[in-house]
Amino acid sequence: MDEKDLKVEVPSELEKGTDIDTKENEVVSENIEEVKEVATENVEETSTSEEIKKERPARERRERTPREARERSERPVRERSSRVASDDVSTSSETVENSELGEEVKTERPVRERRERAPREPRERSERPARERRERSTETGDASEGRTTRERRERPARGGRNEEPQMKLFVGSSPHIRSEATVSTVMRDVVIALIPTLLAGIYFFGFRALLVTLVSVIFAVGSEYIYEKLTHRPITIKDYSAVITGMLLAFNVPVTIPYWMVALGSMFAIIIVKQLYGGLGMNFMNPALAARAALMASFPTAMANYVAPNSGISNLINSSTYSSLDATTFATPLSKGTQVNFLEAFIGVRGGCIGEVSTICLLIGAGYLLYRGVIQLRIPLVFISTTAVVLALTGTPIAKLPIQLLMGGLILGAFFMATDYVSAPVNRKAQIFFAIGCGIITALIRNFGNLPEGVSYSILFMNILTPLLEKYCVPKVFGEGRVKK
Repeated sequence: MDEKDLKVEVPSELEKGTDIDTKENEVVSENIEEVKEVATENVEETSTSEEIKKERPARERRERTPREARERSERPVRERSSRVASDDVSTSSETVENSELGEEVKTERPVRERRERAPREPRERSERPARERRERSTETGDASEGRTTRERRERPARGGRNEEPQMKLFVGSSPHIRSEATVSTVMRDVVIALIPTLLAGIYFFGFRALLVTLVSVIFAVGSEYIYEKLTHRPITIKDYSAVITGMLLAFNVPVTIPYWMVALGSMFAIIIVKQLYGGLGMNFMNPALAARAALMASFPTAMANYVAPNSGISNLINSSTYSSLDATTFATPLSKGTQVNFLEAFIGVRGGCIGEVSTICLLIGAGYLLYRGVIQLRIPLVFISTTAVVLALTGTPIAKLPIQLLMGGLILGAFFMATDYVSAPVNRKAQIFFAIGCGIITALIRNFGNLPEGVSYSILFMNILTPLLEKYCVPKVFGEGRVKK
């Protein structure tokens, strides 16, 4: 700022006297010095204001720059006029300088504080709401997802004219194909299917057949209850599995067997073969057949003491095969005893165990199981067919094949014991190999073994091989191609 540009207004009273001229010159010189100081102060203020302007936002600069410039331009004029008018110009200038220095200190202090706080505080302020928003969003999202899934489950399916019915989807563990059938219902169906055979055994062999069956069932159920009670396991006698084991064991023994023997066989079947391996679903072989094999090995004479059937049915069908025989001990047709024709073998007019003589009653029970979907025709059909083929290949005449298939326990074993859910294979290929093995062993024992019957041993042997069949007969996964070597 130049000195020529500075104009100092002097009051009119100073122009009248000569003495005032000298004073005026002194005042002008003092004013010039003060103006220089003010100019330097203005320069310093402008430098500080420029620093402040750099840190302030653009909006504050737009609002405050006109006002600050106006104040800076008016401040020297007011100060000069006040200094000229007052007598104590020096004191006023000192007070003004002190006040300006105080203002500069005050303005510089918040600027420094703002510089120090600016990098940290805005970042914390900006991060805090974002963090809170994320936490709130996750909480509200989880709540909303839970609410929506609950509403989806509880919302009923709606169907209207212009609206498609909604499907309910449930997530759970296998099995995903559910059925109303339970262990109790399946076992109850098997018991119902065995009732016609029990009635036929009572008719052909008398009331003792019912007593043998009751003893076998009572000891089977009692053994299961006592064992589970002593071992503190859940009681499972209401699922009818022990009842079926007792009935099948009674159907595989002659009617003349002592009661204590059949009771011992029932306890062996339940405790040794079934419960010691973990109960229902854990036994590796059929309990009733295992007990029959144990009784055959322990008491062979009692297990071969067969009697002739009731002669009343022989008179009804005009057959003289057993009409002249009483209920005495004799050999069965398979053990080279009295031979029978096809009709007698089909109805049950022949010697043998309690539940294997009447083929027609066995087929009625098998038809009921097929109708209820408890068993499939795959295992019985392959079992019987394989037995017929191997018998024909090993020397049995073709004319005697139908009677051979109706003799012994082939029908009983094929439909009621080879189809056991626990000891038989699950997949189809393994079931076919299982039935083929049963048929081969049965035919070989009949033609080349010392025993007249081999159904029970063939099923037991293939029960042992069931895990091996399940391992190597795994079905191919749908849609999986062959691996190229």
